Amino acid sequence: MRPPRLRRLDRLRVPADDHHRRRPELGPSLWARYSPVTALTQSQVDSFHENGFLFPIRVFSTEETLALRGRLEEAESGAAPGAERAARQGLPITHAWAWDLVHDPRIVAPISAVLGPDVLLWSMDWFIKAPGPAFVSYHQDATYWGLEPHHVATAWIALSDASPETGPMRFVPGSHKGPLFEQDETYAQDNLLSRGQVVKTDVDESQTVLAPLAPGEMSMHHVRVIHGSEPNLTRDRRIGMVLRYCATDVRQTKAEGDRAILVKGVDNHRHFEMIPRPREDLGQSERELARRHARTRHKALMED
Repeated sequence: MRPPRLRRLDRLRVPADDHHRRRPELGPSLWARYSPVTALTQSQVDSFHENGFLFPIRVFSTEETLALRGRLEEAESGAAPGAERAARQGLPITHAWAWDLVHDPRIVAPISAVLGPDVLLWSMDWFIKAPGPAFVSYHQDATYWGLEPHHVATAWIALSDASPETGPMRFVPGSHKGPLFEQDETYAQDNLLSRGQVVKTDVDESQTVLAPLAPGEMSMHHVRVIHGSEPNLTRDRRIGMVLRYCATDVRQTKAEGDRAILVKGVDNHRHFEMIPRPREDLGQSERELARRHARTRHKALMED
């Protein structure tokens, strides 16, 4: 059965800011006018900066959440065996709907509230935890990404139930304000992280905060905050769409030629090559760009 269709796309024009800089037209957006943008209160912004995370934020309706899950599963089914994750990560490069999605103001507005007016999308990923023993050890994202300064926040959007039984994320409040710890690379079989990395510090479980989400809800977390998750004890996959955003002053320090998408404001720093909106879904030029991008990103993330 085909997934529900996403709502008609509206065109978003970003206005000039107080300094009267002209802002480019960003193209189609998934901003569905019937679903309002959540404007963070000052208390919520302060909470994010104090704790290193914020949840829950309602982003998508039930219908849209089902549609996005359908899009994901469609991309997985069309990928070559063993290439499913690469296909998921490259969606904003190869599919116009994914490029549009990462501009959605319901996601970008809360992110901008904590990062500032000029925002890039650095990556899209999909964290899928099947029923079983798989887990995510406590870690800090900033250790391996090569992004400096750490003006980076992740939007984690639940496309399935992320109840306590599914193994939702668990955060160590305030840990983003502490040191960036060394991490052991265990490459443990059931660890969903690429290196099985475990932060080298004691974590007091009694002080951690569990972050369950309903389908269509979002959490945000700082690139330095310590977090992890436990196994999924249910019968359904726990699916999270993971969008990593950064301020435009951020640069890649581990690889040349890294790419990003300007989703809000103006990029006066130009530390990243810009990813254009796909002209043709899975077109030849789009697939070639996705392959080049995957090589660059592998160098940044996996090569020391």
